[in-house]
Amino acid sequence: MRFLMTITPGTGHTYPMVPLAWALQLAGHEVLVASSGPGLALGEAGARTVDVAPGLSLGAMLGKLAATHPEVAAKLTQEAAGAGYLETVGGAVAMALRLQPDMVDAVIRTAEEWQPDLVLHSPLLTPGLVAAAKLGVPAVQHGFGFINPPAEMLRDVHADLFERHGVDLPAVRATLDLTPPSLIPTGPGLWSMGFVPYNGSGALPKPVYDLLNSRPEVPRIAVTLGSGPVPGEAATIMERILTTAPKMDAEFVVVLPTVDLERFGPLPSNVHAFDWVPYVSLLARSSVVIHHAGPGTALGAMALGVPQVMPAFKGLGRPVVAEAIARRGVGRIVQPEELGPEVLEAVLADPAIRTAAAEVRDEIRHMPSPHSVVDRLVDLAGSAKG
Repeated sequence: MRFLMTITPGTGHTYPMVPLAWALQLAGHEVLVASSGPGLALGEAGARTVDVAPGLSLGAMLGKLAATHPEVAAKLTQEAAGAGYLETVGGAVAMALRLQPDMVDAVIRTAEEWQPDLVLHSPLLTPGLVAAAKLGVPAVQHGFGFINPPAEMLRDVHADLFERHGVDLPAVRATLDLTPPSLIPTGPGLWSMGFVPYNGSGALPKPVYDLLNSRPEVPRIAVTLGSGPVPGEAATIMERILTTAPKMDAEFVVVLPTVDLERFGPLPSNVHAFDWVPYVSLLARSSVVIHHAGPGTALGAMALGVPQVMPAFKGLGRPVVAEAIARRGVGRIVQPEELGPEVLEAVLADPAIRTAAAEVRDEIRHMPSPHSVVDRLVDLAGSAKG
C-alpha cells in the first residue's frame, strides 16, 4: 500500500513520525513525505520526500504570522491550558497556513498525483485532511503527545479551505496518540502507540562522543529547551544554571543553542555546554532533565525513566504537558527564579519521582509498537475501499 505523510515543517512534529515510517517500509509499504524544511529530515531517516515549500520552516511560518497578525501570534504565548486553548492554537495555525497558500496547494496536489491509500498528517495540518477527503481515503492524525485536536475543530477553524475544495471531513479517520494513558487517558477514536525516541542523524563531534560515553561519579543533570528555544527563556535558564552549578556536587550538560555563552565568561568546571547533543543518548546517562515541557523531550525522558524539572514557561502546549507530568508524579513544575540547588537536590533524592518515572517507562514499553500499528493502518485503508 501507499502511505502519504504530510508533516508540519518543525522538528517536534517530524521526529515522532520517523519510527512509524520505518515500520511501514519494513512491512513492504511505500511511504512518501510531503513537507519542507525540518520536515524533510525523514529523508535522512530513509523515507522518500517531496519539498512542497523550499526553505519554509515552522519558525518562518510563525514569524510571518507574528508580523502580519501580531494579535493572533500573541495569544499563543498568553493562553494557558484552560478552556479554549486548542481553539486558540488551531485558529492561529489556520491563519499561518492561509499565509502559505503555495505550500497548502502543493500538499494537496502531491496527494492527488501520488494517490495514496491513506494519509498520515501532523496535528493541525489541515491540508492533509483535505487531501484525504478529496481522494476518499482515510486520514490518520499522527500526534506528538499530549495534545490531540479533533478533526471537527480543524474543519471549523479552517472552513474556507474545505469549502474551496468542496469537501467535508474524510469519512474514515483515526488519531495516533503517543501519550502514556496513565498521564492522559486514551479517548474515543485515539489509538495508543508507544513513543520511540529519535533525534536525527549525523556524526557526533568528538567532545560530544566522549561525554556521552562517560559515566560521571556524580549526578548528571541535562538542560535543554528543545529545538527552538526562545532566546530570553534560554538566557534565564542559563543564568540559573551558572548560579546553581558551583553549589552542587553534580555535572550539568547544557544544550541551549540560542544563548551567547561569551557574555557569561568562563563556565564553572562542572558545566558543559553544546549547540547540539542527541538527547536520547544524553538522557540515557542523566539523573534529571531540566526542560521546557516540550512533548518530544518529555516523552523521551519518560521512555528512559528520567525525572523531570520544568520551569513554568507559557506557550504552544507547554502548560498542558507540564501539568500532566506533574500530576503523574514523574516531574516537578517550578518558577524559573526558583530553579536552584534546593529544587534539584530534592528531585534527585525523591524516591516517589524515581518510582513513578520507572512505572511510566515500563508503561511506554508495553504500549502498542509502531509495527503493530501498521496492521491497523492497513486494515483501515482496506475497509475504506470496501
